[in-house]
Amino acid sequence: MMNRFFLAVVALLNPLWLRLGVNVPQLRAILQAKLIMDDRRPNAYTQMQQKKRKEMKNGSVVMLLVSLLMGLFYLYFFVVSPDHLMQLFMWFTVYMVMMTITLISDFTSVLIDVKDNYVILPRPVNDRTVVVSRLLHIMIHISRIVLPLALPAFVWLTVRDGFIAAVWFGILVLLLSIFGIFVVNTIYIIALKLTTPERFKEVINYVQIIFSVIVFATYYLVPRLLRESQLADINLHDYPWLEIVPTYWFAGAWQAVADGLYTPSHVAYLVLVWIVPFGSLWLVIRIFAPSFNRKLAMIGSSGGEAPARTKAVSTSMFYKQLAKRFTSGTQEQLSFELVWLMTGRMREFKLKVYPSLAYVFVFFAYFLLTGRHGSPGEAWSKLPETNMFIFLIYTSSFVFLTAISNLVYSDKHRAAWIYYAAPLASPGQLLMGAFKATLVKFFVPFYGVVAVFTLFTWGIKTLPDLALGFVNVVLINLVFALVFLRKLPFSAEQNIKQSAGTFLRGLLTLIIPGGIGFGHFLVAGELWLVGLFALLSIAAFYLVYMKYRETSWARLEV
Repeated sequence: MMNRFFLAVVALLNPLWLRLGVNVPQLRAILQAKLIMDDRRPNAYTQMQQKKRKEMKNGSVVMLLVSLLMGLFYLYFFVVSPDHLMQLFMWFTVYMVMMTITLISDFTSVLIDVKDNYVILPRPVNDRTVVVSRLLHIMIHISRIVLPLALPAFVWLTVRDGFIAAVWFGILVLLLSIFGIFVVNTIYIIALKLTTPERFKEVINYVQIIFSVIVFATYYLVPRLLRESQLADINLHDYPWLEIVPTYWFAGAWQAVADGLYTPSHVAYLVLVWIVPFGSLWLVIRIFAPSFNRKLAMIGSSGGEAPARTKAVSTSMFYKQLAKRFTSGTQEQLSFELVWLMTGRMREFKLKVYPSLAYVFVFFAYFLLTGRHGSPGEAWSKLPETNMFIFLIYTSSFVFLTAISNLVYSDKHRAAWIYYAAPLASPGQLLMGAFKATLVKFFVPFYGVVAVFTLFTWGIKTLPDLALGFVNVVLINLVFALVFLRKLPFSAEQNIKQSAGTFLRGLLTLIIPGGIGFGHFLVAGELWLVGLFALLSIAAFYLVYMKYRETSWARLEV
C-alpha cells in the first residue's frame, strides 16, 4: 500500500520527467523493484527480525514508528522559544541533519547502489532514467523517515497557526528534502570526479564516522550547554551570517506566509526556497549524470588503480616488530598480524569501532555537565577537585569491548575454513593473538591519550591509579572475551548475531566495569591499597589469560 502511494506521487510529475529526458515506464518499473527490495533489506530499526532469520516483507514499518516517535520529541523546539523564526530554524536544522545522516548511513545500499550497473545499464536504459530513478529512490527512502517525523509538527502548526500555515510547512519540508538530497549527491559526484573510487569509499567511511560522532555529541551535550532561558533570549536577527544558512531561508519563508511578513529579506527567502532546490535538481540530472554512472561502475568493479606500495615496506616492519614483541609462538604472532592488517582494511569494522573512541569523551563531558555547576567553565575549573578520572578510565573499557566484539564478524566469513584446515592443535593461540592485536592497536594508544589528559588535569599523583586502571580494564575485557567471544577472528557473518545471551552480555558490560571502577574509587588516594588492588588484579589477569589461551576446539563457538 505504501509503495503504491509513492509510485502514484511520482506519476504526478510524469510531464517533468519527460522534459528531463526520462523514460517514464522504465522509471516506474525500476522504482517498483527497488521499493520491494527495500522492504526486504534490513536496516537499523529491523535488526531483531534479521537476527531471527525471518523474511522481512514490511521492514519499513518499524522505521516509520521510530521516526514518528522522534517527531514527537522534536516538538520541544516549538516550546523552547516564543519566536516563530527560532522555532522553525531549529526544527529545519535538525530535520536537515537527520536526513543527511540517513543518507550517509545508507550510503552503499541506497545512495550509491552499484547493483544498478549490473542489472540496468546492460539494458537499453539511458543515463538520465538511471540517475532519476536513483534519486527518486533516495527521496522515497528518506520520505519513509521524514514524513512521520514531520507529522507531529504539522499537527502542532495546524492547531496553533491554522491549516494554511501547516500546509506551507509541508511544502517547505518537501523543498528542503529536495535541496538536501541533491546537495549531498552533488558533493559525492564532485568527489568521484576528483579522486579514485577506492579512495572515495575511504573518504565516505570517515565522513560516516565523523557525522555519527557529531550526532551523538549533539544529542547529549547541546541540551546541557543551552538552557531554555538562554534560547528564549536569543534574537536570530543579531547574527547576520545566518543569512547564508539554507535552513534559515526556509524558516524565514515560513514566517513570511504564516505571519504575513513580506519584507525584502522575506521575499528573498521565498524566492530562494523555490529556485535552489529545483536548480540543484536540474544541475545533477543534466550535467553530472553520465560521468556519475561511469564512476559508479568503477566502484562496483574489482578494477581500478592498484594501491600504492610505497608505504608497505615501512608499515610492515612496524606491525611485525610489534607482533614479535607482544606474542609468544608462531600461531599467536600470525593471528596478531592478520588482525592488525584486516582491521585496517575493513570499513565496516572501522565504522563501528572508531566512533566509540569519541563516545568516551562525550560521555565524560555529559556527566561533567550534569553536576550542579553554574556554567561549563565553572564545572571545568572544579574538575581537579574531583575523582572523575576514575570514571574516564573505566569508561574507556567500552572502546576495547567494542573492538573485540566486532572482531569476529566479516562479510567474507566463509573464508574462515582455513582455520579448520590448518594443522592447529587448539585455537587458543589464535584467539590470544587477536586479543593482543586489538589491545595494542586500539586500546593502548587511546589509553595513552586518557593518561596524558589525566596527568595534565589531576597531576602526577594519579599515576598509580592509571596503572591500576590499565590492568583492570584489560582484565575486564579478557573476562568478556573468555565468556562471550570464543570465536575465531572474522569467522562469523556480519549481519546475523546470536540473540541468546544478548541481555546478559549487555548487563555485564555495565556491571563489571562499574563494580571494579567503584572499588577503585574507594581505594583511590591510598597508595598501599592501590598497590594491593593491583597485585590482585595481576594475579586474576594471569589466571584468565592462561585459561583463554588454552581454549580448545571443543570450547570454540562456531
